[in-house]
Parts: sequence; C-alpha cells; structure tokens
Amino acid sequence: MKSSFKYVVILVILSLSGIFIYQLFWITGLYHSRQKQNQEEIRTAIKNADHIELFDRTDFLSKVMHRQRETSVIADTEGGAALSTRFPDKDSVIPELSIQSLDTNIYHPRYRSRVPHNKAGKMLKSTAVEVGNDFSSLGELGLQMQQTLHEVIDSVKPIDLAKFDSILSSHLQKGGLDIRHYTEIWDLEDSTVITSSVPANLNRTKCNLHKWDYTTYHKRAYFVYTEPTRWATIRMMSGILFSSFLILLILILSFAYMFWFLIHQKTVEQLKDDFTHNVTHELKTPIAITYAAVEAMIHYNITGNKEKTNKYLYICHEELQRLGNMVEQILSLSLEHKKDFKLKYEKVNLNELLDKIIEQQTIKSPKPFHVRQEFMPDGIILEADRTHLYNILSNILDNAIKYSGDNPQIRIEAEERDCSVIIRITDNGIGIEEEHLTHIFDKFYRISNSKQPPVKGYGIGLFYVRTMIQKHNGTIRVESQPGKGSCFIITLPQTNER
Repeated sequence: MKSSFKYVVILVILSLSGIFIYQLFWITGLYHSRQKQNQEEIRTAIKNADHIELFDRTDFLSKVMHRQRETSVIADTEGGAALSTRFPDKDSVIPELSIQSLDTNIYHPRYRSRVPHNKAGKMLKSTAVEVGNDFSSLGELGLQMQQTLHEVIDSVKPIDLAKFDSILSSHLQKGGLDIRHYTEIWDLEDSTVITSSVPANLNRTKCNLHKWDYTTYHKRAYFVYTEPTRWATIRMMSGILFSSFLILLILILSFAYMFWFLIHQKTVEQLKDDFTHNVTHELKTPIAITYAAVEAMIHYNITGNKEKTNKYLYICHEELQRLGNMVEQILSLSLEHKKDFKLKYEKVNLNELLDKIIEQQTIKSPKPFHVRQEFMPDGIILEADRTHLYNILSNILDNAIKYSGDNPQIRIEAEERDCSVIIRITDNGIGIEEEHLTHIFDKFYRISNSKQPPVKGYGIGLFYVRTMIQKHNGTIRVESQPGKGSCFIITLPQTNER
C-alpha cells in the first residue's frame, strides 16, 4: 500500500512537472514570437507614419504650386527599374524640384550638376528593383518611390516631426502597442542630428532603438526610441497566461484533493475488511447469548422454574432485539441514498421511549450506570418514526455508557422550544479530541486511542444516527473536551411534514 502510494505520488509529481515545463516552454516561445511581431509592428508603423507624413507634405506643395506630382519608372531589359518623381512645369520657379534616375545621367539636387556616367550606372544598379522576380518586388518599388520623393520634397518643406510622432502613436495603438516613443532625424553622411523630439534627460540605454532609412541618395534616417515592449507583450498574452494558469491550478487542486483523499481515507479494501470483522464480532455476541440462554433452558430443565424461565426468555428477547437493531443499522447504509425510503411517522411519548431504552441498557450493560432525566414540560410528545428514534437514542446512550469508565453518570435533558424538541445527552466519559469532532459522524470512522481499552463497534452507529436524524429534518451536534465528557445535542421538529 505504502509502496504503491509512493509510486502514485512520484507519477503525479512527474506529470505536473511535465505539464508545467511544457506550458513554460510553449509560453516562452509564444512570448519571443510575439516580441518579434511587436518589433515588426513598430517598424511597419514607422514606415507607414513616414509615408503618410511625406504624402501629406506632397499634397500641400501640389496645392501651393498648383502642380500635380508625376512619378515615372525607367526599366531595363533585365527587369531592373528606377523611379523619378517631379513637378513638371517649364515656367516653374523651383526648377530644382525635379530628379530623374536615368541609365546614364542622374540629376543631383545638392550639386545641381550632372553625375558622371560611371557613378550614375553604379547608383542605378544599387537602387534598381528586380520587378520581374516576384510580386513582392512591387512593394519594394513603392518603397523606392517613397524614398525618391523624400529627395525632392525634404529640401523644400522639411519633415514635420510632431506630425510624424502623432501618426506613429496612432499606428502603434492600433497594433496594441501603447508605448512611449521619441524620434530623431539623422544625416548619416556627416552623423549629425537634423531634428529631434528626444528629451534631454532620457536614458537611451533603457530604450529600444529602431532605425529607418528613408532616402536613397542623401543618407538620412529616423532613429525612433521606444520603451521596451515586454509589458505590452505580456498584456497581449494575458488571456493565454490566465487560462494556462487556471488549467494548471485546477490540475494542482485536483491532485491535491486526490492526495488528501488518499491520505485521510482508508482504502476500500481496508474499510471492507474492518467492517466485516467488526460486524461479525458484534453479531456473534447476541447470537451467543441467545444460544446460551436457550441451551440452559433445554439442558438444565428449568422450564419448571417460572422465574428463571422468564428471565432467560427476556434475555433472548432483548438480544434478538439488539440483533434486529444492528441489522436495521446495516440496512440503513443501503437505504440512505434511496429516494423511495420513507419514515413511518407516529406520535411518540419521549418519556416512555427513554424509560424503555434505559431499562434495556440496564439489563445488557456489563457495568452499573446512573441516568438523571430532566424534561420541560414533564411530558413531551413528538411525531417521529418510533423504531428509528429508538435506535438513535439507544446508540447515543450506549456510547455514553461504553466511554464513561467504571461509573457512568449520564444526564438526559429534553425541552420544547420554537416548535422543536431539543434533547441533550451528557456523559462523564473520556471525551473526544477536537480533531475528531468533525469526523465522528462519518461512515466507518473509528477513534483509535492507545490510552484506552478497545471498545466494540464498527463505525456505523453515529453515521446511522446522523442519517436518520436528517431524515427526520433534524440536526445533531456534539460538544466535548478530552477528560470532561461529551454532550450530544439533537434538535427534532415537533411536527414533521410527511
């Protein structure tokens, strides 16, 4: 048993550890994947913010100049292409607002001169897009148009950094990234900052840096500093984290309950063996006494002695009644869950019933005891099942005598209160430890006490008592202190609905 339980514990611990490690591995992988997605979201948001801000300035210039922007593509036979963007007008007051990427000549706005043939060829080759390869090249073509347009527009109307930051914030929030960010625009050719929204006291080492090159010829770039996205990622994963934690918690609680059940309850085989042993022992006693009384009457010819004959017949009657009570208790175990189980209610005189129980206990008890009865009022009548009420009170009184040493002193009090009858049975016995008080009404529960001699029983008496009291719509509770005795308090409705 212990060895098997040890293996069960090991298997459960290994199972929980495996589930925990798998969930941790899966959640960690999901976290890193989500982090990469967030970085890509930030990069895309920067690109989109640049696109919107750029074309907003372009539309503004078109309105001011009353000229429509034109973009043309130069392609070669090998699938390469280059873009040119301009505001065509022969009488334009700003003729330098035109840049064309040709196969031999590229107009360079900074120097306003023709680029030599060999340099132009290299630049065209470095910026050309392989349009014929796949559809993704169309996106690259659009991106090159965006970069080319910067070369034309930025020299006339610089980037509006405040608008860029505002657009970037909007795009980040749409992607679920409500994070602070600051932007710098760098000229990469001479490593200078063109404009910046970064606070002077910002600790850049605690920020993530995202660089975005937005031009082709004049090397310029956005440097966007964002706060780390780990908490934003965790917020995005809150649903998954909560469900994973809940599943793990349910598993842990389930296994914990299983351990508690295994530790605090005997196995079915042990309960069956204990029950069979105790029931057999208890049933043998009344059978043996009855057999001895009958044998005495047969072999010792005492039938002529009326007094002895009546005495032995009375013993037989009492033992058979005791045997019937035990059988009734055992049967109640199978009847407790049956819906068709019904009590046979009748008017019961509590005083007379207790007198009969005390008389029976006096005859069969191996030791003398004293009972004091107090009733308010003197005669109490209640509706109950006579047989089961008899067994209930007989069980409690029997226990009071068994566990009260050599001189049991028992007090039975009964009173009517608020349409109920309250019965208190108090003894001067060994008492019950507090840890056992909540379990003494459990099926098969027995209190083992090495300091006291073993008492006969099989752990269903008080279970039967509680079950039958509940069938009567009543309650039972116990107050006890070790060495000071116990008090069983029964509350029964005076009139039961049938």
